[in-house]
Parts: sequence; structure tokens; C-alpha cells
Amino acid sequence: MLKTFYDTLRNVPGLLVIDEPGALEPYRPDTGAATRYPAGALVVTDVAAVPRILVAANAHRVPLWPISGGRNFGYGTAQPVHAGSVLVDLSLLKQIEIDSEAAVARIQPGVTQHDLEQAIRRAGARLLVPTTGVGPNGNILGNALDGGYGLTPVVDHFEAISELRGFWGSGLPFRHVYQALDCKDLAERWRMGTGPYWAGLLRQGSFGIATQATVQLARMPEDCRILVFEWASDARFEASQAALSGIVEEIPGIGGIIMMNDSRILATQPDAPLATTRRGAERAEYLAGEALRRKISSWTALGTLYGSKASVRGAVRDIRRRVDGCRIWSFSTGQVRLLQRLFRLLPGSFFPSLRRHLGSLVNALGTVEGVPITAFLKIAYALESSSRLLDTSAHPARDGQGILWYAPLLPFTPQSVRRYREIMGEVLARHGFDPLLAVTSRSSRVLSATIPLLFDRRLPDEVRRAKACYRDLVQSGLRQGWPPYRLGVDYMDLIGHEEGSEQAELHRHLKTALDPNGIIAPGRYSACQV
Repeated sequence: MLKTFYDTLRNVPGLLVIDEPGALEPYRPDTGAATRYPAGALVVTDVAAVPRILVAANAHRVPLWPISGGRNFGYGTAQPVHAGSVLVDLSLLKQIEIDSEAAVARIQPGVTQHDLEQAIRRAGARLLVPTTGVGPNGNILGNALDGGYGLTPVVDHFEAISELRGFWGSGLPFRHVYQALDCKDLAERWRMGTGPYWAGLLRQGSFGIATQATVQLARMPEDCRILVFEWASDARFEASQAALSGIVEEIPGIGGIIMMNDSRILATQPDAPLATTRRGAERAEYLAGEALRRKISSWTALGTLYGSKASVRGAVRDIRRRVDGCRIWSFSTGQVRLLQRLFRLLPGSFFPSLRRHLGSLVNALGTVEGVPITAFLKIAYALESSSRLLDTSAHPARDGQGILWYAPLLPFTPQSVRRYREIMGEVLARHGFDPLLAVTSRSSRVLSATIPLLFDRRLPDEVRRAKACYRDLVQSGLRQGWPPYRLGVDYMDLIGHEEGSEQAELHRHLKTALDPNGIIAPGRYSACQV
């Protein structure tokens, strides 16, 4: 069946068929040690090839797994849910058009954060790239379609997509309803359209392949600030949650706020304190001592604030007035650069409180200015004892790193944050993992928590331990009412629904209408058991 399928496509213009096992090796490594290997890959260089792929896949009942960059680290990298699927690799589709007046970028699926940044620079536009922790090679559209987020003004990246074009699994093309009415400008400015909003089916869906998107970009404001919050204890941190929720809701210009415990901060340090061979209670005691020695607070938060100079100045005063029990620093991007220059000249004993934040501030510069950087990839390499220079060639999966990301949603309340810290800490300790805890504001009502499980991917026992812990985390979170906002390819069954249930029936009806042969990404966030 596959041979006939491949033969049908070998001479299609704009398409490269990869079916030799050796040639598929770049797609196989996964930071989560998944082994759901693809049967082949179709590398697309011309969008016109996509409908030809769909015709052949429907005729031969071949499952497809579209990827836009294959860097979904911690969630499956380039691997499909259904082993034996054929990858549709869209990473070479890199056309970009910047419209400075409308503040949008019209992009193809392969466009990365670095590609978009360079295009914005060439256009001379003052627009922000929606950056994420995966760095310059992270894909814009793939991240948005899988529910990714960041700290720049449009926190949820799918919400920045105003227009999508492509093909449902049946081969039927889709585009914004306003395009059909010849209202092209409004199609890029008003994503919902008039009538049923179908584009949401493509977010974490398995119904079609997007081949073009219009992304609304935040304009560079008159002023932007980096906020640093420090809490001396868990109790003070938890007590601040109501005030933080209030400022997210009521203060314009607030981007995301990521709040990290001391262990999570240690995982980002350049000298890799997590690389110690200590285990159990001895390890916990060592890490606590390291946090104390480095003067890392129990919890530290980084936030972004955008707006006019007057509004930002007033917002900083308001935030300091409203959030008790913590120390709050506020830096302009110019002040961070000045600190960099000063600290190169002054002895290391000068300004110790400021110095311990300098690395985070420098890293946050890229985030606040919409410039993708590699620094946030450091956590994937935190168990390496030797320092590694991370540049645009960094690829944790191919570099042998082991990391799984657990990412539940929880209410933005003091009680939920306390239970998250206690319950997740207990599960992690039971499986022997460090409590690298963080929560990020997604709205004034919801926090997105993230926990990385770091392990040695070369050791089967380590892999088993990590996978068991991940399942325990997801199940423990669900018992608390905290659903994962994103899942890895090995764990889609954890959100499965019984055959015949309302959710399973809804999914079946949608697939029947849009992807009748079930060829697009089978098992991806499916309502049915994988």
C-alpha cells in the first residue's frame, strides 16, 4: 500500500518523497523518548503539492502527520501519535510578507521566529515577534496551532492568527469567510468573521492542513518594561495571587507573568547545579543550599509591561501599591543594557541583589522586544555538567537530551497555587524528580503551569521513570480538576473518551464531515482512545 502511495507522488512537482529508513533518521529522535516512528516523509516545497498528497492519501488510506518545523520538544518533537504515519514536512515553506500598516505578517507554515524577525527588520517595521522559549528556530504557525503562548502582548499565539488557508482532510480548501466576500482587509483584522467560526477546529485539531496564515503582530510601543517580583516564602507568594490576578485584569499593557520557584531558577543557571549526582533527600538539601547561597528567592517572577511612557509609569506605581509581600523591580530595556556595561567594569561585590537578576534580565530583553533567543533552551540541557554554548544549531532531541513537559491549567487563586505546589511536589518527589515548578498568567482567571521532567534518555530505567511520573502528574492533576492544556504524543489516551460518549460522537461527526477517511493526524488530541 505504501509503495503504491509513494509511487503516485514521486513525480509531483514541489514534493520530495523520503521512504528510505536511513533518510528518516532526522525525524526520529524525541526528547521524551517516544518511539512512534513515521513510515516516511513528504517534504513539501510548493503548496500546490498539498492537495495532490491528500488525494493520494485518501485513495490509499494512508495516515498523515503534518509538521511545520518538527521542534515540539517535550511533546513529541516530530513524531506522530499514530506510529507508521507519513510526515508531511512543511518546514521549507517560508514565504513571508510584512504589512506594516495593518501590523500583520502573511506567512507559510515553515516560517520560524528568526525568519519573521529578519523579515520585520528588512521591512523596517516596528513590530514584535511572538517569541517562545524554544528559541529562534521555533516555528510560528506550529506553535500557535498547538496552543503555544509567550510573554509578549498577545499571550495566546492562536489568538493572534486572523486568517488561515489550507485544506481539510477531504481535500476541500478553506479560507476566511471574508475572503469569499472580497473583504480581504477585514479578513486580516477580524479573525472571527460573520457566522460560524470554524478556524478553531484547527487548534490542536486533526481535521486539515494549514498552508498559510495571517498573524497579527503587536506594534512596538513607546515604552516597555521588564518587571521582576521576588517572594521570600511560599506563603507570601501564594497570598499575592489575588492581587496578581487583579493587575492582569485591570492594568492595560500587561503581558504574561511567569512565576518560578527556586529550583526552576536553578535549572537555568550557567554552571548547571542540577547536574549533581546526589539523589533523594541529599539532593533536595543540596539544591536548597544552592538557592540560599545564590540568594535566589523562594519564588521569582518575570513580567512584561507595554504602553505609552505615562501609562507604563503609572502602571508600575499601581502594581507596587497593589502587590504586597514581595520586592518588585522595574527596568526599561535601556536600563538593562546600562547594567550590562556597568557590571563589566565594577567588582563582583557591587550590587549583589541586582547582579543575581542580570542574567534573567538580559534573557528577558529578547522576550520584551520580540527578539527570539536561545537562552531559554538552557533548561533542556540542565543535567549536563559541562557548559554548552547554545546557538541556533541547538536541537535538544538530536543532542540527546531527555525532557517531558507537563502543562496543566489551574484557577488563578491562592488556594489552587498552594495545592499545585504541594500535590505536584509530592508526585515529583515520589518518582525522584526535582520540583521545577512554574505558573504563567494566561488570563486574569487562569494560570498555565509547566513542569519539566529532566532525565537521561540513554538509560531505559530513567526513561521508564520519567514516563511513569508524567502519567502520574497528569492523572493527579485531573483529579484536582486541572486539565493539561497540551500533551505529548505518548499520552493522548489520558484525555480519551469512551466510544459512544458525547465527546467521542462529536469528534466522529466532525471527522466524517471534514476528514472522512481519517487520514489527518489520527489520535491527535482525539476524543477517542488512541
